[in-house]
Amino acid sequence: MSLVIYEVNDKIATITLNRPEKLNAYTEEMVDEMYDACQKFAKDDDAWTAIVTGAGDRAFCAGHDLNLVVESKGQYEDHDSPTVWYGEFEIYKPMIAAVNGYAFGGGCSLALSCDIRIASENAVFGYPQPKYGAMSLGGHQRMPKTIPPGIAMEFMLTGRHIPAEEAARWGMVNKVVPQDALMDEARAMAALINENAPLSVRHTKEAVLKGLRTPDVREGIAMAKLISYRLQTSHDTQEGLAAFMEKRKPEWQGR
Repeated sequence: MSLVIYEVNDKIATITLNRPEKLNAYTEEMVDEMYDACQKFAKDDDAWTAIVTGAGDRAFCAGHDLNLVVESKGQYEDHDSPTVWYGEFEIYKPMIAAVNGYAFGGGCSLALSCDIRIASENAVFGYPQPKYGAMSLGGHQRMPKTIPPGIAMEFMLTGRHIPAEEAARWGMVNKVVPQDALMDEARAMAALINENAPLSVRHTKEAVLKGLRTPDVREGIAMAKLISYRLQTSHDTQEGLAAFMEKRKPEWQGR
């Protein structure tokens, strides 16, 4: 059985963590499969946007499987594969987290690594690691860059659970919807993004991510200009301009 399922339909990839009996808690094998799925998405010309979710209706991802940590007496090593969990590689295609239930520890980091987060009403976020003598490997980077640092510090030092509505108030979540509407809402968001030129979307995301790491505004704009120059030579830029002049819907090709 695959621990991570990769499917594509209508230019939308769905990446599903598939261990519902364990609340989709991750193992090293799942980390490997998730990395492979993300690499596949990055290279898949038929997939313009991805939705990341968890199997079942109880959990998005409950974090590291603590049973395995207990078996190793806490002496487990950091995983070798670069993953979206720890931000060790970037994908410039848009990624949407459809958070269905618990998103704890690495599960919370996985959600925060996505560009847009849509949560079900029963979604709960948090970094409970201090409650069992550990610490987050990615959350200390992800959360303070998503919400005000003081609020992030409170959440991470207390390890308390953060309900979906509270997460939305602080900007961790874009939208909260009923559980049975979650995937429809995520697909609608992906379809809305996919109405735009895919290369334009990817270059925009690249400029935003790199700009966040560039403290000087002038340097950020100069960097964005270089990214924009690459885009201007694309087929889709010419198609977009032609469609505007001809008052028709553009036909994007992603090249």
